[in-house]
Amino acid sequence: IDACTSQPCANGSTCTVSGNKFSCICPPGYTGQRCEIDVNECATSALCQHGGTCVNVPGSYRCQCKPGFTGHRCESPYVPCSPSPCMNGGTCHQTSDFTFECNCLPGFEGSICERNVDDCPNHNCQNGGICVDGVNTYNCRCPPQWTGQFCTEDVDECQLQPNACQNGGTCTNHNGGYACVCVNGWSGDDCSKNIDDCFTASCANGSTCIDRVASFSCICPEGKAGPRCEMDINECHSNPCQNDATCLDKIGGFTCLCMPGFKGIHCEEDIDECLSNPCVNNGVCLNKVNRFLCVCPPGFAGLLCEENINNCDPDPCHHGECQDGIDSYTCICNPGYMGAICSEQIDECHSNPCLHQGRCIDLVNGYQCNCLLGTSGVNCENNFDDCASNPCVHGDCIDGINRYNCACKPGFTGPRCSVDIDECTSSPCHNGGTCINEINAFRCVCPEGYHHPHCQSQADGCLNPCQNGASCVDGINSFSCICLPGFHGDKCQTDTNECLSEPCRNGGVCTHYVNSYTCKCQPGFEGTNCENNIDECTESSCFNGGTCVDGINSFTC
Repeated sequence: IDACTSQPCANGSTCTVSGNKFSCICPPGYTGQRCEIDVNECATSALCQHGGTCVNVPGSYRCQCKPGFTGHRCESPYVPCSPSPCMNGGTCHQTSDFTFECNCLPGFEGSICERNVDDCPNHNCQNGGICVDGVNTYNCRCPPQWTGQFCTEDVDECQLQPNACQNGGTCTNHNGGYACVCVNGWSGDDCSKNIDDCFTASCANGSTCIDRVASFSCICPEGKAGPRCEMDINECHSNPCQNDATCLDKIGGFTCLCMPGFKGIHCEEDIDECLSNPCVNNGVCLNKVNRFLCVCPPGFAGLLCEENINNCDPDPCHHGECQDGIDSYTCICNPGYMGAICSEQIDECHSNPCLHQGRCIDLVNGYQCNCLLGTSGVNCENNFDDCASNPCVHGDCIDGINRYNCACKPGFTGPRCSVDIDECTSSPCHNGGTCINEINAFRCVCPEGYHHPHCQSQADGCLNPCQNGASCVDGINSFSCICLPGFHGDKCQTDTNECLSEPCRNGGVCTHYVNSYTCKCQPGFEGTNCENNIDECTESSCFNGGTCVDGINSFTC
């Protein structure tokens, strides 16, 4: 309950609620728990100045000043006429140090011109006119029949619009009034009163008389007719009963005997058998004559839609358990199967779990990897290191799947880099010089009179400017170099990068060597330049007569 509802705070103070208690915020001049105590401001000394007397009033105070002082606290010297105390335009004249007099405008009187002189005692308003006082004058408020300054002029009511006589009456004006001659059916001073013709009417008992202008009409009760309701009516003649009901005529009325399924005075209302909401499970009720019909939502049956149809009979789930719902079912699939009716076996090979080109065989709720030679493990994740035996004699071993490649050092060749390239095959030594093969080089032993490196000149004009084992050919004040395979440039100083021509195909990675290169192929490809797509299809790839179609590092059946 709001503690402030009873308005406990007095003298215009503000009530505030805290819990179930109240407190009052008092306006200036009041104190106390409910602000009911008036503060006596006059208890404070010297509140009124210049000897003024303090008078306490509710919520405040006022000062009665001694002659010669004014202001709320008598703080200002009193000067007559400054400001002027005269009202209504009066002129102030100082008569002494503390007195004044006011000269009032015509129509006002009093010491400070505060009163309007009443000019009505000797007024000339006639014919019932009422005097209304003004400033130094008066006006006459005339009755409707008179007008003019003193209500002495007659008003011609017959000239007013609309006419003073209503409903077609004829108006005749006379001094101080008018008279009306009314047409038939109207009366009154202004012909506004309709004569009650029902006063002398002869409507039959129980009927209602309606007065009209110079006439009347009778409203008959049910079962009566005629100008004065004097005739009885057979209410069943109009066939008021509907829907094959039987009509029983009565005095002044009828009764309908309704067929089953209908009600109402005229049996016009079909009884709605659906009002009791007989259909369950959101079935839609259709009202029929004296019965109802339930249209059941999918999944329900029965007269009232009370039966939930078992959608699991027959069982639609191939490899799982059926759970019945409302117009639906859910298949809880066995491990390894999926789909709405658990008819699809999950292909565990879809994610390509077998590594290193191993062939994946899909099983029920699992898979099996058939690994290529050189690999092992559940997912063929273990690649046997074919380089473990260090097969490359003079080169670096690159491990593959059940094979390896050797990247030979300069001057060697062969599958295992075991063959020393014979640089003397090209007969680089001229003029009968003897060629001695060395590792990645050669040396010429020249006959007397010729000089190396190629014994090509009796005078050594080359001084061996050619690099990387190139042959120097002396010219006239010049020379030229015949480069070994894998080098180019004026002095055969530049190693030719065989990978610039991008020889490796199908995403293979090229590694450059002197006068050679190797390609590291992507899974599913092989060959010197990775140009061959490995055929993953074998005789055992597809079961039950399926045809194997090779892909890239995979196959489909």
